[in-house]
Amino acid sequence: MTDESEKSAASEVSPVEHHSHVPVHYARSTPWGVILFAGIIAIGLCVVFVRGQRLRKHAEADLAGKSSRFDEQAPTVDTVHVLPAPSETTLVLPGEARSFYETTIFARTSGYVSKWLVDIGDRVKEGHALALIETPELDDQMAASKAKLDALKSEVHVSETTANFAKVSFDRWEAAAPEGAVSHQERDQKKSELDASLARLEASKAQVALGQADVQRLTTLIGFKKVVAPFEGTITQRHVDVGALVTAGSTTNTSPLFSISQSSRIRVFVDVPQSVVPYIKVGMEVAATAHEYPGRKFIGKVDRTAESMDMNSKSLRVQVLVPNEDHTLLPGMYLQVAFQKTRKKPPLRVPAGALCFRTGGPQVGVVTADHRIEFHDVTIVRDMGDFIEVDTGLLPNDSVALNVGNDINNGDRVDPHDLDPVADSSTPKSPLTAALNEAKLR
Repeated sequence: MTDESEKSAASEVSPVEHHSHVPVHYARSTPWGVILFAGIIAIGLCVVFVRGQRLRKHAEADLAGKSSRFDEQAPTVDTVHVLPAPSETTLVLPGEARSFYETTIFARTSGYVSKWLVDIGDRVKEGHALALIETPELDDQMAASKAKLDALKSEVHVSETTANFAKVSFDRWEAAAPEGAVSHQERDQKKSELDASLARLEASKAQVALGQADVQRLTTLIGFKKVVAPFEGTITQRHVDVGALVTAGSTTNTSPLFSISQSSRIRVFVDVPQSVVPYIKVGMEVAATAHEYPGRKFIGKVDRTAESMDMNSKSLRVQVLVPNEDHTLLPGMYLQVAFQKTRKKPPLRVPAGALCFRTGGPQVGVVTADHRIEFHDVTIVRDMGDFIEVDTGLLPNDSVALNVGNDINNGDRVDPHDLDPVADSSTPKSPLTAALNEAKLR
């Protein structure tokens, strides 16, 4: 067999070994449609990129032009003029209202409460009965003391009779002595008996006085069976009920009966800071207000001061007396007390918006005549919220800028816009002055 016939036979026997997996219509080169599509996309992206670059350059150029024009134009600031603060100013401090008189009533005699006649909120006059106390033991002591006093008075009568007889006897012996009818020994004995009788009489009278004092003491204690009000006021607490056992005294082991308070005048205690102590004078008028009564002012006077600073708070305790005939103010209420003070050299006043807090401390921007801003250090005397008072760093009629931003530096040019919100602050009316005048008109 020849080689060709062997190859032919082999190919006929195993045709699967020479089978190809390549598709019948496979083309080895890329189609022109794909290349064209990719080219179009690339050209579009290039166009978008170039156009974006141009727009960005135009925006940057426009922004640069606007920034250049803005830098050439000075920023506008609102300005006001510095004016002196009012010579009369009002200092408002918190205070606490307390009763003019306030006390706790205890029993002066021991016994049982048989009846209470008043309760909390009742207004009583001085001497008004508050409660009744039954004192059976005290009543028995009184009866015994009176009986003893009667016995002592009887002893006085006996002593008087004995003393009278001794005196008559002595007078007889005294008359017979010169005639020699009696001896000196007998005469001296009668004289001794007379003196002893007189001494017993004086002792009996002293015992009667002691008995009368004991009766008087018990009478006084019996008078305390009716508990009365020591002064005109209002009952604020009742601590006992009917049948309660009470003991005389005011120790920690005894129970109180009532608490009474007089609030027709109110003591208002205010702690005044050390910085304003020189302005507080005894007799000066003040106005007190309470949040519970808006629009109403209670006019009073400084009654006294502690004349000593508190070591912890460094404040002066001031007592203010406020009339309270209608009992509107209640003891324990918190009040706002306004003190009016007059300053010989008032500080300068500027709006709070002119204040700048920078690294150097509080400053105020002053606009000069050539429209440049200069930052001056200031010392704040008083912060009143909308306005501040300063005593250094500014001069009257200085033009100060409001709400200066951090982008404005010292020496920058500004375009001032004058507002003058405090055009007439040199003669303002104090709220306290108005309240006092209104009270006087009433």
